[in-house]
Amino acid sequence: MQRGSFELMKKLNMQVILEIIHKTSPISRARIAEVTGLSPATVSNIVKELLEMELVRETSRGESRGGRKPVLLELNPSGAYLIGLEWGIAEIKGVLMDLSKRVKAVRDMPVDTYQVGDFIDSTLEIIDIFSHKVDHPERIYGVGIGVHGLVNPEKGVSLFAPHFKWEDVPIKEYLRKRMGYPVLLDNDVRMMALAEKWDGKDNFIFINTGPGIGAAIVLDGRLHFGRDFSAGEFGHMTIVEEGPLCSCGNFGCLEALISVDRLVREFNPDLHQGLSYGGLKEEWGRLIMTAKKGQNKAREILTDAARYLGTGIANLVNLLNPESIIIGGDFIVAEKIIFPLIKEQVSKKALSIPSRKLKIMPTVFGENAGAVGAATMVLQKLFKLEEGDNNE
Repeated sequence: MQRGSFELMKKLNMQVILEIIHKTSPISRARIAEVTGLSPATVSNIVKELLEMELVRETSRGESRGGRKPVLLELNPSGAYLIGLEWGIAEIKGVLMDLSKRVKAVRDMPVDTYQVGDFIDSTLEIIDIFSHKVDHPERIYGVGIGVHGLVNPEKGVSLFAPHFKWEDVPIKEYLRKRMGYPVLLDNDVRMMALAEKWDGKDNFIFINTGPGIGAAIVLDGRLHFGRDFSAGEFGHMTIVEEGPLCSCGNFGCLEALISVDRLVREFNPDLHQGLSYGGLKEEWGRLIMTAKKGQNKAREILTDAARYLGTGIANLVNLLNPESIIIGGDFIVAEKIIFPLIKEQVSKKALSIPSRKLKIMPTVFGENAGAVGAATMVLQKLFKLEEGDNNE
């Protein structure tokens, strides 16, 4: 066997063992050998490396099978750290996560301009803050970033971000010149879906709501990217012919009808155009609170938004037959008002068979879904022992 193929096999075996420890720990070396079919000697050598790398650790002893009790293995949570960031329309969200997927720190920064250099500066600032929160900064294995709009994750390029007015921006190339960590890049909503996927879901559509509306499709445990990485542009589904102008240049898109800025301006037409995202969220909270008190105009606005979104979801359900629709973003705050209306509209519009067992639910990760998903992407690469970017 040539050296190159031997190294590849070793790498694949290491990936398999690390995944088994992750999924079934605590587990003994002997049990790993049984499950994988690898020889005990191979397992021992690879586990020795993983122990030296501090990605796993020895824990309690298991049941004896006639000899000494075996030493059990588990992941070492502090053996690796992962940083995830969401470059959103209104703010950058960051999380620091350990190897057991626990969030150790959170940091948010407002977006004041859509200059890519400002996003990079804020990203480096967040990474610096996180690096001072761990005892061993060298154990930060990489940075994942979810970006609004169409993204080519293979090249790390923002293909088109309508709200940012970006086209073909080589984000990974810019970042690799200014920091030493491997970088992984993808669309922000696909990152959110990745977080849910690693939480055990494998047949769902994730819909993000807010200033922009987007979706990510996970079928049979696999994210669907599309030929040009543009699958999931749910916000640009035409819902109303000759409706309001959308940021993409078309009319009547779902995003033009139910984006949060559209809804709050319908509620309060006197809002000035330069309203910050913080101000927008305050107005959104005011709209929801007013609707909860029973004010007709506020309730009508949210009812119409739920009807439009439910119509769009019904189309997705008929087309893709997912097990669940998971909703993230700003609509979660209005869950008690909006979700029952969405479900009612889907039951009216979707076919009975694909909708009969459908679940519509909020994301379990709340506002940090995108950042957690981005960190999870790094974790996924780590378990596969792949480098997202060697920075060379």
